[in-house]
Amino acid sequence: MSTRRHLLTTALLLTPCLVAQKVNEVEPNDTPLQAQPITAGMHVACTYTTAAPTDDDWFSFVLTAPGQVHLHASAGGTLSLGLSRDNRIAIYDSTGTQRLAWNDGAVGSMADCGVTLPAGAYTAVVNLKSGGVAGNDYGLDFYVLPVNPIDTVEAAEPNDTPATATTFTLGDTIEGDLFVNTDVDYWRFTLTGRGIVQAASYDDGGIPQLDNVSLRFYQEVTPGLWSAMGSAVTNAASHRVTNLSHTGVLNAGTYAIEVQAGTTAIGTAPWDLVKTGKYSLRTCLIDMPGTNTVVEGPEPNNTPAAPAGAINLGDSATGFTTGNGGDGPDWYVFVVGGPTTVGAMAEGDSTPGTPLPGSTVRIWNSTGTTTLATASGNATTHGRLIYTIERAGVYYLEVSGAFAATSGYYRLHTGGCSPLYVSATTRAEPASTNACIGTNGLRPLLGYLSGETPAFGSTFITRVERALPSAPVGVFLGFSNTIAFGSVPLPAFLDFGGLDSQMNPTTCDVRVDPLAFVGVATDASGYGEYSINFPFALGDFGLKIFQQAACYDPTLNSFGVSLSNDASYVLGDRPF
Repeated sequence: MSTRRHLLTTALLLTPCLVAQKVNEVEPNDTPLQAQPITAGMHVACTYTTAAPTDDDWFSFVLTAPGQVHLHASAGGTLSLGLSRDNRIAIYDSTGTQRLAWNDGAVGSMADCGVTLPAGAYTAVVNLKSGGVAGNDYGLDFYVLPVNPIDTVEAAEPNDTPATATTFTLGDTIEGDLFVNTDVDYWRFTLTGRGIVQAASYDDGGIPQLDNVSLRFYQEVTPGLWSAMGSAVTNAASHRVTNLSHTGVLNAGTYAIEVQAGTTAIGTAPWDLVKTGKYSLRTCLIDMPGTNTVVEGPEPNNTPAAPAGAINLGDSATGFTTGNGGDGPDWYVFVVGGPTTVGAMAEGDSTPGTPLPGSTVRIWNSTGTTTLATASGNATTHGRLIYTIERAGVYYLEVSGAFAATSGYYRLHTGGCSPLYVSATTRAEPASTNACIGTNGLRPLLGYLSGETPAFGSTFITRVERALPSAPVGVFLGFSNTIAFGSVPLPAFLDFGGLDSQMNPTTCDVRVDPLAFVGVATDASGYGEYSINFPFALGDFGLKIFQQAACYDPTLNSFGVSLSNDASYVLGDRPF
């Protein structure tokens, strides 16, 4: 915790310098020759000067070393009235003639274009896809992440059948190339035991980037005979496919992943799908070796104080359970040391008696008060859970019958792997439920515009609205919204605010453990903001930071402040 406290404090000390990373778009920038130069870490406040699709905003940048480049759009407007734009983004060579990558939509109707580029000069264009009028504003983040190395490159053609597939090891990042839009590549892997396999096409491959991808699993059912598993998955608005999945748990055997163009859609140039180019896949194995078996402990065993047993991911657990009545669910405690993708699935165990015919599995947080993920089966099927835990800590895995009347003996399989990515996410509680009313009759609002993302290296902006005009605001940041100073439960009552519509006083409650502080000055409308930039650090993936604003309001109460809602964000490398 002391290391993270230092990271947070250091970042905030640098905040005054980082404010300069927010710049305004400079028109005219409607052509590659007029492209506005930008540098990594900038947030550009932009405006479309005409309605869609006639306004192009061009930018240029230079990389002195290879990097994974992101151009990421966010909403304009205010927290109270955000203005989402249906954007699309493309990255070109230095002259703006050869398209290297593009993305039509990734964050709602907005866009994030990501691709790995060598050192050199480049241009990029942001275009309003549909709707809007002149004067519509949006934000554009430009940031560069380290290159994710390619472990295995596509072998020589032909590799267009599972039998001729390129062999790779699960956990590798692989790269291939579709030379024509009818090309198909296969990648083969072997499992020696039970597990769940994940694969996702992302931003690690070379250029020009394949603009449309379809992925599908295959299994060798007998020597030389292959069968498709499930449906092909694709993304018509992007090269990214992040939801490739197979049913249940895979057993030992030989399998393959099929890669090809994924849609018959073409589009209109320059926003057309060429369906050729380089692609990459991140892969992982959630291994479930079951080398250690934990036997369920005495009932009751579904609370943090009395779990059914302690497991390490990769262990199996056996026991007897029903649904929520009778014997009830069984909880197993486990620990992760950092971001981890967890897999769990039960099956009936006939060895000790009647097997459980259907099950539900859940993951609970460290206090056993919040369900993080649920996978539900039914009377005759077992739920399979796959969930990425972002932060190190203690968690609980529950197994139960799918319904109250479902009972029997089970064997629970578990496993884990390093995540393919960690999503950078934001959360803001409604001010109407946990901010107190100020003397202006408003509840101060703290939060982020839609699409604003705390990805490493980006300029991340937190906004405060509805405070008093031209007044100081203090934003407190910390790592907890449940305990402050090691022992004080949160929320903690500070004082009363103004009256609500029912003439009841609102409470000003402290909701964040205040480890660090940043000062913000509001403008004449009561608006303020600050920006921060976290450097890329593997140890900070999944770091969650909570925020709350104390707004100067000298006549409101004895402390002279109104308190905003609380908000939080998670640092990651996936920008949505």
